Amino acid sequence: MSRRSIAVVIGCITLIAAVVAALPFTPAMPVDAVNVEGAVNLPAEEVEALSGIEAGTPMGRVDVRGAAHRVAGNPWVDSATVKRQWPNAVDITVVEHTPVAWLDQSGEPHLINSEGKDFVVAQPPVGAVQLTGIGDEQMREAVEVAAAITDPARPQVRELTTDGAHNFVLKAEGDRTVVWGAAEDNRNKALALETVLQLPGQSFNISNPELVTSR
Repeated sequence: MSRRSIAVVIGCITLIAAVVAALPFTPAMPVDAVNVEGAVNLPAEEVEALSGIEAGTPMGRVDVRGAAHRVAGNPWVDSATVKRQWPNAVDITVVEHTPVAWLDQSGEPHLINSEGKDFVVAQPPVGAVQLTGIGDEQMREAVEVAAAITDPARPQVRELTTDGAHNFVLKAEGDRTVVWGAAEDNRNKALALETVLQLPGQSFNISNPELVTSR
């Protein structure tokens, strides 16, 4: 092969490589779909809108970092990840704050996550326990109790209050009360709560989860 032929081949390869490299930045490779995962309380359509990614945008021109930043700016979102799914899709994965409790402040429901963060004012979803009569010095322990309640029991628990510095009481559906006691051994108390909510009776004490009493 002559030097000229070699040069022509190299030129063709270079041209093809340049076209391939440029293709994602042209309308020939557009975004056809935006896939949202992890959204529970935040509608997927809202997550997509927050990202600012529009169908038809060339894949190479999608600002994944900016999109993740915009989605993470929503108060419901704890973290967001955006990545291209070649050749024509973008995946958005969100991790939401989980509201384990809520407080009524001047008529507005403030949702509290498991770390005790007041992250948004919104209608409490099913499973978020209202905290009433809880002082600032008790808030951390109250949130620990609310966070420990298991998923099967959570929908039945309406309210968490206190009748002493370290004595928490749950109010459940059917005007039932459950004395939780101190914010300790919470995992075993949560399992005991599951059990007593399936039993007849109006008042239970699970402050010692190995010696549950009822009346």
